[in-house]
Amino acid sequence: MNVKYAIGLWLFGQLSDRFLTYHPPKSLEERAEEASRVDGASGVEVIYPMEFKYDELDKVKSLLREKGLSVASIIPDLFTELRWIRGTLASRDEKTRREAVKLCIEAVEAAKELGCKTINIWPGQDGYDYPLQADYGKLWDWFVEGVREVASHDSNVRVAVEYKVKEPRTHLLVSSVGKALLLVEDIGLKNVGVTLDIGHALQAGENPAESLVLLQKRGKLFHLHANDNYRDWDHDLLSASINFWDYIEIFFWLKKLNYEGWISIDVYPFRENVRRICEESIRMMKCVESLVDKIGMSELERCIEVGDPAETAVVLRKAFE
Repeated sequence: MNVKYAIGLWLFGQLSDRFLTYHPPKSLEERAEEASRVDGASGVEVIYPMEFKYDELDKVKSLLREKGLSVASIIPDLFTELRWIRGTLASRDEKTRREAVKLCIEAVEAAKELGCKTINIWPGQDGYDYPLQADYGKLWDWFVEGVREVASHDSNVRVAVEYKVKEPRTHLLVSSVGKALLLVEDIGLKNVGVTLDIGHALQAGENPAESLVLLQKRGKLFHLHANDNYRDWDHDLLSASINFWDYIEIFFWLKKLNYEGWISIDVYPFRENVRRICEESIRMMKCVESLVDKIGMSELERCIEVGDPAETAVVLRKAFE
């Protein structure tokens, strides 16, 4: 396993919920400086064009080089503009679909300029809210066609689709690991895969470790987002702060399946110090990884083989003695 940690650059600007805006706005330079000071992080994830315009690529490249930061992934902004409120790649309006494809292809080109191998498509506005509001087959076909066109633009850039069960729509189109894998199969391109957001998997009632295994077995685990929640909403809390035991299983399988890539910290510290929450998220995951090493892969494999929860409890408890 070879894991590198990245931070969502947007975390160091304004963060808003339905009721209030938290933290003052900051310039791109200020956010990059904050990200560079996060202990344990060597990269950033950026939203395009929310955080920079295409004609600013040289400036961004120079800034990140100066701060010693790599770009883990670029997220095309398909969720914060009013033009997307009725969908993007799966919009019933053809003009909107074309605009979404164009934006994603720009993100691919930006990724190439910034030495980044992956764009991350989170289709937060693609879905529906009410019964009899959507033609589900058409939505799916439009989305498949859109992602396929984006991925076909350059086969050297990976396109990772991030699934989520709900929010901002009551029902998002790509809502589970199963649907994400079906999407990948329908598209049929080697450079199309999935971003596993651990919190999204929890919110969807999944076991994140199981979802990880299903993706990695097919070579489709392209990227990871780390955070935590109470399994009822996408709270984006400090990683491994709530579902600690799940994180132990996650890191066991990351090691066993030899995951090599980025883990991006995708938390929303509305009321807390952003840098500290990011740092502690990384430290918590490194702590979990150390516990897996302390217990030993062979011992955890034995627990799985035996399948006795009481025996597993003994093994886990001894790691703290």
